[in-house]
Amino acid sequence: MSTISTSAPRHTGGWVSFGGVLRSEWIKFRSLRSTRLLLAFAFLAVVGVGTMAAWLRGVIIENIMSFGSSGRGSGVDPSASKMTLDQAIELAKGQGILLYNTPIAGLQLGILILGALSVLLISSEFGTGMIRSTMTAVPKRLPAFFAKAIVLVVVSYVLTLAAAFVTFLISVPIMGAYGIELSLSMDGVLYSMLMAGVYVAGVSLAGLSLGTLLRSSAGGIIVLVALFFLVQIAAPLLTLVPGDFWKYVPQYLPSVAGGRMLEIGETAAYISPLSGGLIFLAWIAVLMIPAIISLKTRDV
Repeated sequence: MSTISTSAPRHTGGWVSFGGVLRSEWIKFRSLRSTRLLLAFAFLAVVGVGTMAAWLRGVIIENIMSFGSSGRGSGVDPSASKMTLDQAIELAKGQGILLYNTPIAGLQLGILILGALSVLLISSEFGTGMIRSTMTAVPKRLPAFFAKAIVLVVVSYVLTLAAAFVTFLISVPIMGAYGIELSLSMDGVLYSMLMAGVYVAGVSLAGLSLGTLLRSSAGGIIVLVALFFLVQIAAPLLTLVPGDFWKYVPQYLPSVAGGRMLEIGETAAYISPLSGGLIFLAWIAVLMIPAIISLKTRDV
């Protein structure tokens, strides 16, 4: 009875180019149905939440125009006391409602989904043992990690930018119905859309690094969620600690610094967008460097 060999073909040259590794990782990434579904869900989630935010912001601005200045004094003509659109927008801005970042209002869901996908991209290989085949084909190991990182960065950036642009196109007529003109020429709109892709790409690198360090899908996702969501929720408790130092610590968390990177202009008592971006990149480096060392030195 004849047998069929299922062993992997041997590389006669004993060396695989980085381009070959990159193509291999791209094929693995796009060939999984679960990956395509997660990407589609992330896109729809960002667009859906952003569309809802556009409608809500239009309603808020309309309500502020109608009722925001009520009670300024008795005997005032109600029609004269009604706010103008510019006044309502300025008041909403003081309450933290920034119209220019409407296209990226659903970014948090995209971060959660793509961050989890990034963890799974490598932790699943450790879980199934496929990582040994990967590292056999790429003995230097690091090219495989960097190839995964490039695939994630490109896909995350392009998907985020596309979702933000679609959200923008949908938001224009929605907000226009309330008299609000949203355009790419509005200060901060295009900037926030471009930087949103950088933010999500950075989170994807953080997810890949956590998956490499922990080698566990559940563990990596839990730490990612804690780092970019839960810690920010608990951070205000630090302001209860005596001393001015603790009041400023929350600004240096990765999610807060990354969020500040998406904004424009200086804000009193807050770090600048440039500082936020640098702090965010420092957090990514803090996670990536140990991950690279771990992948290079630990057994797979």
